[in-house]
Amino acid sequence: MRTLQIQAEWCARAQWVLGITLVVMIVGFYALAFRPNKEKLDGLEMQIATKRRDLSSNRSRVQILPDVLLEVNRMRDRLERFDKKLPKAPELHAFINNITEVSSQAGLRNKWTVEPGVPIRSELYAEWPISLKFEGDFKNVFNFLRRAEEMQRLTRVKGLKVRGLDGAGKSGQVQVELSMNIYFAEG
Repeated sequence: MRTLQIQAEWCARAQWVLGITLVVMIVGFYALAFRPNKEKLDGLEMQIATKRRDLSSNRSRVQILPDVLLEVNRMRDRLERFDKKLPKAPELHAFINNITEVSSQAGLRNKWTVEPGVPIRSELYAEWPISLKFEGDFKNVFNFLRRAEEMQRLTRVKGLKVRGLDGAGKSGQVQVELSMNIYFAEG
């Protein structure tokens, strides 16, 4: 019987040792494997959630990107046209050549004078007043004014006086005094 009792005690001790070993292994597994991996997994899940929010936010931003791109291109075109109209230098000679060409295209050929004034400078740009005096058929004068308005150069008409020329053989003839400003960038 003693052997049975020794075997029973031995089995009881083995159960305690196995139980303690099992508890140590569970605690070791929890401390060394489960908990670090759980923390790592939680961190990755937070990163995934953050990335999903960022992705959602970026998707909403990307949806407006074509509209923004169209607006940028439209503004770039306007800026290029503006740069063409507002030269960096006065280019008075080029303006006089252009206005003379426009006048000849419009059929104005007689009594043509151009009188430049004194440039007026401001912080961002300068304006140069110019007076034009000419005569011609009313239809040709109107054609000239329309073509002058279509010029690429940025100009502004400050004053316009149109008087009919009375006299023999001058039917429909007018005399025009036009004061305008041309603009250029200061720099």
